[in-house]
Amino acid sequence: MRKLSGYGPSLIVLATAMLVLFLGPTAVRHLTYKQTEARRIQAVQRLRNDNILEQINQAYRDIAAFVEPSVVHISARQSAGAPGTVVSTGSGWVYDEDGHIVTNYHVVAGADPIDVQLSSGEIRQAGIVGFDRTTDIAVLKIPGGRLHPAVRADAREAVIQGDLVFAFGSPFDFRFSMSSGIVSGKGRFVGVIRDQRGFGYESFIQVDAAINPGNSGGPLTDFRGRVIGMNTAIATGTQESSLEEGQFAGVGLAIPLEMIEPAVSQIIAKGYVEKGYLGVTGRDLDPVMRQNLGFTGDGVRVHTVEPGTPADEAGVQPYDIITGINEEPVATMTQLQSVISSIPPGGTIELTIWRPDLETKTGQTMNISVRLARLDALRTRGELPLDQSTERIPQLGIARMSTSSPELAEQYGVEFHRGVLIERVVPGSYLEQFIDPGATILLVEDYRINNVEEFVKVLRMYDLRAGRLGRGGVQVGVILADGRETPLWLRVNQ
Repeated sequence: MRKLSGYGPSLIVLATAMLVLFLGPTAVRHLTYKQTEARRIQAVQRLRNDNILEQINQAYRDIAAFVEPSVVHISARQSAGAPGTVVSTGSGWVYDEDGHIVTNYHVVAGADPIDVQLSSGEIRQAGIVGFDRTTDIAVLKIPGGRLHPAVRADAREAVIQGDLVFAFGSPFDFRFSMSSGIVSGKGRFVGVIRDQRGFGYESFIQVDAAINPGNSGGPLTDFRGRVIGMNTAIATGTQESSLEEGQFAGVGLAIPLEMIEPAVSQIIAKGYVEKGYLGVTGRDLDPVMRQNLGFTGDGVRVHTVEPGTPADEAGVQPYDIITGINEEPVATMTQLQSVISSIPPGGTIELTIWRPDLETKTGQTMNISVRLARLDALRTRGELPLDQSTERIPQLGIARMSTSSPELAEQYGVEFHRGVLIERVVPGSYLEQFIDPGATILLVEDYRINNVEEFVKVLRMYDLRAGRLGRGGVQVGVILADGRETPLWLRVNQ
């Protein structure tokens, strides 16, 4: 039998040749037609009797019917531009019944007014509640009522490679469109989200659902129609990645829900975002590091631990390898920063750490609980936070400041000048070397300031860190307590 089975394909070829020889080409074509028709009949019978595809088709329809009412189209215009001039268009989604709309910051940056079109066709004007440039998230507000908020997934549920997903939005201004695909990867960093100083946090979900210009800000949902992310960027065939330009080339990127919800809730509550702070610097593992440490997995090697920070107090040490946060794996320093920054200050996280023994090239895994502090943007990015106090900026050496007034000037025995009067300086600070209480700041660079509110607002425009040569910061014009005018440099204490 084994001998004969080996001749099977040859016998079929021989039989076919004999049919052609004795029956002729016409008969063979007729036989082929009948065989094809028989297969078609069998297929249509299975399609009629088996409702699996019908159920799948209906499920797609149901997802569209469920999600589309919560999707919005956004038209952003510059107030200084010509009437009706559209600067950018994009997408968004209804967050709650009060009228909060979530979208990407780059969709609405610098825009006023902003029009939001609901799926019903109704257009409502929106204002910006707040935003976070470093995660490209913005929250708008439209009048509430007759809205269909999106249903969000539980951010603690894992998004897994291979999951079925659906992207909604207005690609190329084709409004309220839908595309489908799968999760291609997680924790992607491509370097497209940056604030004005070049800082940003990314940990994208990568999908192969079609995402094109105009999809930005639209929801990415799971197969139940629940939001798991927000469409943000695409990778194209001509450039690595883009927030606005280019066309889909098989790689779409979305901000995960676990980064969206903490930012949005803070923006709604107070108009700005505070970020968690751990207090470590780290390095991505490479093959040499793994070999030297005797480690075979993925993680981030701790390089330094800043004294007095949450990591230091919790017992994190240099050479520790952080492999996970709250049971979610961490593979890169960028991913670690993104996860930490998405957790509000005061939140407690569980770090999974592999601690090496450098002599034996072995190690042990342990879990460490860490209560995060508040990220000090002034120290890390040289930028004043949005909620900066108008009474003091200790990082710049200002222990107490007030809007100058004739009464306050008289109290300090100085001549009144409109500006910001320094009442106390931080002992040992750089500023203490040059001014005494009673000095008045009149200018920041070329900006004339009249009060502490203007002073803080203008300072946010500059990088206040000291440079490598010790200068850096921002130049201010000051009238000292003895009446002399002088330029000084304000910069973060080193």
